[in-house]
Amino acid sequence: MNFALELLVKAALEERIAHLLLFHSGGANERRQAGLYLAQALNCQSPRADAPCLECPACRKIHSGNHPDVQILKPQKASLGIDEIIHWQERVYRKHYEGKYKVFILEQSDRLTLPAENALLKVIEEPPERTIIILSAQNAETLLPTIQSRAQAVYFPMSGEEIWLDSLDSSINRQEANEAFQLSGKDPDSAQVILELDVAKVKHWVNSFWESVKERDFLKVFGLFPVEKNEALIYLQVLAYQKCEDSRSPGAILAINKALDQIRRQANPRLAIEVLALELFRQGGY
Repeated sequence: MNFALELLVKAALEERIAHLLLFHSGGANERRQAGLYLAQALNCQSPRADAPCLECPACRKIHSGNHPDVQILKPQKASLGIDEIIHWQERVYRKHYEGKYKVFILEQSDRLTLPAENALLKVIEEPPERTIIILSAQNAETLLPTIQSRAQAVYFPMSGEEIWLDSLDSSINRQEANEAFQLSGKDPDSAQVILELDVAKVKHWVNSFWESVKERDFLKVFGLFPVEKNEALIYLQVLAYQKCEDSRSPGAILAINKALDQIRRQANPRLAIEVLALELFRQGGY
């Protein structure tokens, strides 16, 4: 447990915790487990001086995912939209069932759409009593500054490759997992998405894109589609990481990051990628 989280757990046990927390960086599973541990500290029926007991009914229910006052919300699609947040708000304002605190963990909150973020602000500004909201994000900078400024941030150091590999299900091919980790720029969350999309598919798309840019062949760009939003985001993240390794390409990195931001803000993935390809053509190809 990192030092910031230790202080947070201590504050939880003393019931003097902020109502909005922002867990960022590290791995999604690490942030989730930290959020559940904090929920145990808040609702433990027999807490120790510096930690929840982990053995009382409340702690066990939270660990098994069966506590009615501790809930996890994650995107069902590539983004976390306003409809999901509005439905989630209804649960936030319900009365407590059995716990001292309600705890809501919003996973991949860096995928919130702009309307969803604005809806979330309404809850943040008028939080229900004894309710803790934890935003879990790989990249906190994508959230609105007004949300960031209202949250107590907790940074999680990036997990090492072996730690991440060991956390995976034994059925996952270790060599493919290693490739995914390298393609992602050693980002556990992105590596997990690459595994889900298929490592070979991601490598083929990225290589095809660079080939079209190198040859300045816009017709080859057409062969990269159709592409879903979640695919486009991970493909561009891989492109950005590859260019970060090349100090001669600052313009390319800026162009890729601009395309990523546009897609996150609901731009058409095909249009954003086509504009990116034209910009890279203009900069001089591969």
